[in-house]
Amino acid sequence: MMVDRTGSSVAKLELHAPYHPYISVRIQDKYYSVDAACSNRADKFVHWITHFHFDHIRSSIAGGADYLLEQGEVITIFAPLDTTQVNGMSCFKLHEELYKFHSKGKRVLNPVIPFQKIPINNSMLTAIPLEHSFLNLGLFIEKIDTEFTVLITGDWKGSSSENQARIADLSPHLLVTECRYFEDSKYQETEDRFHVHFRDLKQIKKELPDTTIAIAHVSRTYRDVHPLVSKCRKEGFIFAKKVLFYNDFADYEILEEF
Repeated sequence: MMVDRTGSSVAKLELHAPYHPYISVRIQDKYYSVDAACSNRADKFVHWITHFHFDHIRSSIAGGADYLLEQGEVITIFAPLDTTQVNGMSCFKLHEELYKFHSKGKRVLNPVIPFQKIPINNSMLTAIPLEHSFLNLGLFIEKIDTEFTVLITGDWKGSSSENQARIADLSPHLLVTECRYFEDSKYQETEDRFHVHFRDLKQIKKELPDTTIAIAHVSRTYRDVHPLVSKCRKEGFIFAKKVLFYNDFADYEILEEF
């Protein structure tokens, strides 16, 4: 339910734009930036790339330009160990060199494999493989001593029963997922391009009635997103720029609409 209140919050969800994959989640005092810009303070921030499509890496590869600042901290970014060969070099190695060049060595990719668990910042991160046209690892966050789990999917094939089962098995309190198209006429195109359709999320909602679902990263073909916001709200989904969560994942307030 949506509430109108003030006070301390357990979590915050922030998106950059309706079309952008940039997702930031705060749980208590820790921040998790997925396909997003980088910040220093390794004790507070986790940086994660779901896959190496350009729209998902551009914010972390170029945004912030922290190498221009006189800071000594090297920023670690967790990313899939994608061994796909590109011009004689693995996809991971190619991007590792790209990040090193653009950041002058201040941003370092840390390879992650499917189902790997990473304890960091008083939380446990798990890499969740979800089928897409590239190796895609969603981020499942379990914050220690906090009853608030989050799955941030990246891009995934919504019609895949294996993908849907994997998400259902995790049963996250908050699911933050892409949703490329909404019209029935776009379903086959969405499936062919290994993306998520609104119909797929309605099916997920049936499997996870107690999960709060937030939508991100819709197609740029939607020039006016207000009808999408209304459609999401009607189905009980969140589609907004900034959201605060209070006592639990069902107790939230939309701070800023798109």
